Amino acid sequence: MTASQAAGQGGELCFAHFSDTHVLSLEGARAREFLNKRATGAVNLALNRSRQYRVEVFERLLAAIRALAPDHSVCTGDLVNLALAAEFDRVRALLREHFVAGALTVVPGNHDAYERDATSAGRFEAAFGDYLPRDVDVASGGRYPVVRLGTGWGVVGLSSAVPTPAFLATGTIGEDQQQAARQALAAPELVGRFRMVMLHHPLLPDPTRPFDHLRRLTDAEAVVDLLAAAGPDLVVHGHNHVFVRNRLPGTDVPLIQVASGSRRKSGYMAEFNVYRIRDGRLRSIERHIYDEATDAFHPHDEWGRRLP
Repeated sequence: MTASQAAGQGGELCFAHFSDTHVLSLEGARAREFLNKRATGAVNLALNRSRQYRVEVFERLLAAIRALAPDHSVCTGDLVNLALAAEFDRVRALLREHFVAGALTVVPGNHDAYERDATSAGRFEAAFGDYLPRDVDVASGGRYPVVRLGTGWGVVGLSSAVPTPAFLATGTIGEDQQQAARQALAAPELVGRFRMVMLHHPLLPDPTRPFDHLRRLTDAEAVVDLLAAAGPDLVVHGHNHVFVRNRLPGTDVPLIQVASGSRRKSGYMAEFNVYRIRDGRLRSIERHIYDEATDAFHPHDEWGRRLP
């Protein structure tokens, strides 16, 4: 019996998922780097983000995930805040303290592509290349999708990160990447494995958020159709900083949004998700939520009730 078959016949898998840590570092930043969208971002930082999103909470999260020793960990982007070089350097050092190359897979979010100078220089890919695998050959014009193969599982990671004008936080997958993702999900190497798809932006609109159209995935409908046809076992994303469980339209495939991994605000504390898989299906979700009083993450069920 192969490892993949064993995982499909009673084997258990455990995945950790975090996102939206928004690490800030202005070290070495030059004034001309703010003559663009970063000017509005800096105002937001001064009034809001720098107080709420804390690198020390992110460090606790990384230690908590390492202590759990999941089969694999995934991060769905927005690791940094303004896509400055110092931010990528800081996050790279933090990740390397806790994850060897094969233990983590990442994709970028809109903040990782905040300005064109970051994307043209390939800062995300240079910083996190160890966590951007291509274990299955697919016809793609770029670095994405990433594909990671493990014992009994496979992860396909899509990039929705594109530079946008001020006040926009939209994302786009694009036709080339969609075609490559279709090819990856149908690859013989993934047959019989638990297949997870990861991306940054939500696939469904959030009617509770004002101006949600300014933060959407522009080609969400096409991506939903692609995934509904390809039939992965789980789809995960970030972006909106709160936990949400949905289903991929027209299917039984769980569609899970994870909260921010570094937030410290009453009612919106940092979280990461743990997905427990049995018999090739998602069986439970644990939300590991930060407790300011204990300076630690504690497991909760998906409805927010504390677990032993």
